[in-house]
Amino acid sequence: MASIKNELIGSWKLLSYIELPINGTDSLFPMGQQPDGILMYSPDGYMSVQIAGQQRPTYTSDDWRIGSCEEHTASVSSYISFSGTYRILENRIVSYEIKTSLFPNWKGQTQERTFDFEGDILYLKSVEPQLSNGMLVHAHMTWKKNRKAETNAEQGERTLHLQQSEG
Repeated sequence: MASIKNELIGSWKLLSYIELPINGTDSLFPMGQQPDGILMYSPDGYMSVQIAGQQRPTYTSDDWRIGSCEEHTASVSSYISFSGTYRILENRIVSYEIKTSLFPNWKGQTQERTFDFEGDILYLKSVEPQLSNGMLVHAHMTWKKNRKAETNAEQGERTLHLQQSEG
C-alpha cells in the first residue's frame, strides 16, 4: 500500500469530469467540457480538491464577499471543493474523510473512489452514486500528474543556463 500511496502523493491537473446517471441516460458534464481543477495528496494523509466550471462569470465587485444573489448562485453552482484526510483501502479504493467543503452537507462524510493509473494519468470513479442536479450519478474524473512547479527564480536560472550554453 505504501508504494500506491507514493504514486498518489503530489498534485494533479483535471483533464475531465463526467457524471454517468445510474438510470442509463446520457453522460453529463456539470462543469463543462474543459473544467479546471487541482487535486492534491500530501504525504501526511491530507487531500484537497478544487473543480471549477470552464466559463465562470466574474462578479461586478472585486470584493469576494460582495455579490448579488445571482452572482453567488452562479459561482457556487460552477465550483466544488473539499478537503480532509485520505487513506488507501483494498481493491484500489481511496477513502476521503471530508473535514471542510464548499457544499456543507459533505462535511463529516466519507466518500470513496476507485482509482487506477496509466503512466502519469489517474482515473477516479465514485464507489457510491451521489446526487447531482436531482439525479443519482457516478462521477468519473481523469487527472494528470503535475511536474514540480518552478519558481520565477528557477525559471530565470534555467533560461540563463540555456542562453549561456547556446552562446
